[in-house]
Amino acid sequence: MSRHIEKLDSIVLKRLKSQVYAVSLASAVREIVQNSIDAHASNVDVTIDLSNLSFAVHDDGTGLSPDDLNKLATRNHTSKIRKLSDLTTINTYGFRGEAIYSISDVSKLFICSKTKDYNSTWMRKFPSKSVMLSENIKPPVDPFWKVQPWSQRKSGTVVIVEDMLYNLPVRRRILKEEPHFRIFNTLKADMLQILVANPMVALSVSYTDGSKGLTDVLFRSKNITDELTKHQKMSQVFRNVFGSIIPPDMLKKVSLKFNDYQIEGIISKIPVRLKSLQFIFINGRRYTDSIFQAYIDSLFQLQDFGDNDLNLLRTKTVGKPYRSHPLFIFDISCPQTIDDLLQDPAKNIIRPSHARTIEPLIIKTVRSFLTFQGYLPPDKSDKSLEIVSCSQAIATSISRQSQWRKCDQVLDSKMKVARIILNPGKSVVNKCKVSKNTSNSERINKIRLNGQKSILRNKLSSDHYDTDVSQYCDNMENTIEDFSISRSVLANCEVINQVDKKFVLIRCSGPSIYKTPILLLVDQHACDERIRLEDLLHSLLSEVLTGTFVTQDLTDCYIEIDRTEADLFKHYQCEFKKWGVNYEATNGTLETSLLIIKSLPEVLASKYNGDNNYLRMVLLQHAHDLKDLKKLPMNLTHLEKHTLTDRLYWWKYASCIPTVFHEILNSKACRSAIMFGDELSRQECVILVNKLSQCHNPFQCAHGRPSMVPIAELNQNKT
Repeated sequence: MSRHIEKLDSIVLKRLKSQVYAVSLASAVREIVQNSIDAHASNVDVTIDLSNLSFAVHDDGTGLSPDDLNKLATRNHTSKIRKLSDLTTINTYGFRGEAIYSISDVSKLFICSKTKDYNSTWMRKFPSKSVMLSENIKPPVDPFWKVQPWSQRKSGTVVIVEDMLYNLPVRRRILKEEPHFRIFNTLKADMLQILVANPMVALSVSYTDGSKGLTDVLFRSKNITDELTKHQKMSQVFRNVFGSIIPPDMLKKVSLKFNDYQIEGIISKIPVRLKSLQFIFINGRRYTDSIFQAYIDSLFQLQDFGDNDLNLLRTKTVGKPYRSHPLFIFDISCPQTIDDLLQDPAKNIIRPSHARTIEPLIIKTVRSFLTFQGYLPPDKSDKSLEIVSCSQAIATSISRQSQWRKCDQVLDSKMKVARIILNPGKSVVNKCKVSKNTSNSERINKIRLNGQKSILRNKLSSDHYDTDVSQYCDNMENTIEDFSISRSVLANCEVINQVDKKFVLIRCSGPSIYKTPILLLVDQHACDERIRLEDLLHSLLSEVLTGTFVTQDLTDCYIEIDRTEADLFKHYQCEFKKWGVNYEATNGTLETSLLIIKSLPEVLASKYNGDNNYLRMVLLQHAHDLKDLKKLPMNLTHLEKHTLTDRLYWWKYASCIPTVFHEILNSKACRSAIMFGDELSRQECVILVNKLSQCHNPFQCAHGRPSMVPIAELNQNKT
């Protein structure tokens, strides 16, 4: 392979031609650092100026000759390959000759370089030609970047990119508005990919605000020696980049070899809040198939991975309101194919050519880990790799994923999902259709139930219950085919009476329900629980909107977090303040930072009760929910606040409420609601059902279970 930059052959170019690069600050840094690695650099220093969208990369690689420096940033010129077959043995990141060209097209590019073959250092301010750099010549860039000639026996390159997207003002404004933590997280993931394959490289990333002149270190990865094993290097590199997210003794080594396929990796023995800390690298390139990664994550979730840590908390939670995920890094080496290299201009692998072998091997590695950790029983019959059965499992997961996507489409079309438990350990999902008219003042919820055996069958089959109602449950599939009921119909239903001190029997009729009237059983506890929950949610949002949220000051409440989490909390500090959580995030060492909690809302302070681990969990959950857009910020104008306090449509802002408030209010509504065994008069039943019909979502309790089920069709035909 030639060491000089030359234009690619037209036939090769046709195969390699990619879409136009969408340059961002993080992607531009990644491309330049990858070029440094391709130049065999052992030290790489990155400095980023966030305010001016500029950065500099210093390395001690082989450098560029003046002739190559003049050819650099010419489209489709590269020194990495000459013919297409070179891709089968290529060991560099770049080969298209596109990255530097794309960066120079939207920024002010300056490169200074020296090779050992030349005594002098050469510089080039694009698009001008290269000139010699001497101590008497001042580089045409900001002195902040510290450009100076190399000594005679040294080599290296400095790439300075200034004012990115200066000629695309709209895109530049969008890029400047991007939260810093998003840029940092993307940079860390990209640099981790480089360091896993090249752990001995000393790589540091710093950032500065040009207006303030302050510089801080984002991370630094150095002093990794050859004495460490592959897994120890991987673990240390991860901690160098992402900080002390997890203790080093909680990262378990995993490995598997099959013919020409080798998996080396680490998996966390305890869960983390971030799902994004899951990396699969194939021949140094990141595997980005979200369907397969969701399946891998589900293997852990199905085994209740991490539930033991929740049980160790002093503060107990109901159900599983707080998500947790495994942290894993898999570094896979296998035969390289051209198709894998051409899938993505960002050098990712979307669907590997050897997927039918690689994916089952990853599944086997995960299952072995879960078995070793006691989550899965040992499978003595599993003596082979079972490639075929694993491939079928992948196919099943993809099929399930397509069903999930269909479910998402259903939800997007204003459908809701309720879960009906028939037997312990088994569940059936019922679709509950929610239809809304165009008027904001009259929103009608409609539930659609498919005829099936009722959740209440076991409850009805009690020794002291002497009616035949339970027999209807056995024949549900034959008696009731399909029907829907709206809130308006529920409001006009006829309440018959309480049944067994557990349910309220009602009769609903109308053309929108079914061919004939229907008898329904309303769960009195679920009914009252829903009523109380919506009252609590209404009160909570009213206090937030009017600024009357009651808070409690705290002293000596310190929570240890990592630098990535500190950046996240800094960005969402104002959003947390709206919910009564006041804190200060301080930068500590490169690995750890502190979150100083100054006050909490009274409802959370009483639940927290000094349990810092619980408080850390719930605050991180909301921060990540905001980051992933699973929760929306509460952004209201003064006019909206005035209008909403007059008549608050609380459900419009339910997606803004932190998960911890949902958990607390759900529990409070459940504890204070009418219980099974509480006797109600017919008039009390009427009032209860009437209040339920006024709820926004009357067909689910606070925990998502259905509040009513059909039991019989009333045949009105005369005989």
